[in-house]
Amino acid sequence: MMQKANGTAHRVGRPALYDREAVVSAATLAFWEKGYSATTLRDLEAATGVDRSTLYNSFAGKKGLFRSCATAYVDQAEEQLLEPLFDGTEGIADIMEFIDRIGAIFESDVPTGCLIVNDMGAVTDPDSTQRYLERLEGGLRAALDRAAIAGQLDPNLCEQRSRLLSAAVIGINQVSHSGTDTVATSDLLEGIRAEVSGWTVKS
Repeated sequence: MMQKANGTAHRVGRPALYDREAVVSAATLAFWEKGYSATTLRDLEAATGVDRSTLYNSFAGKKGLFRSCATAYVDQAEEQLLEPLFDGTEGIADIMEFIDRIGAIFESDVPTGCLIVNDMGAVTDPDSTQRYLERLEGGLRAALDRAAIAGQLDPNLCEQRSRLLSAAVIGINQVSHSGTDTVATSDLLEGIRAEVSGWTVKS
């Protein structure tokens, strides 16, 4: 999951003249919207403004382009969504802010769900999928560990709850991508918020 990147690719015949970052950004949105299997080379040409021969020469074809997109997507998801979990100072409040960031992304002008979660059935790029899952659970575990150190949470429950939250994030992205109305997605987010807020140890 990530915010929409800016940039417009230019239709050119030689790879040296096009903006690679803009091509990857445009192709990411195409794959995110339709999925890897349903996205054709014609779709990618239309989205990026780059012809298929250039896509083959520069990215080793459709699958290679998807891998570049998935790598860039996870990089951006780490920066925008996950780094605050690793770098925060508040424990439970850091997780609540993380949930709020997910909600803001769902309301923004991007395709539904998450590029990596949407592709999990096919696992077109296993390396990016594994990295996303490891960083997601790792960030949540880091925030929960801080909460335990601060006395907000039983430390024996951190691992279990990091896995529970990881599953919840994956599930809510799947619901979002399924086309379910936004009210249902919002209700699920509220359910996660209520669950996390109830974890705080009562003095």
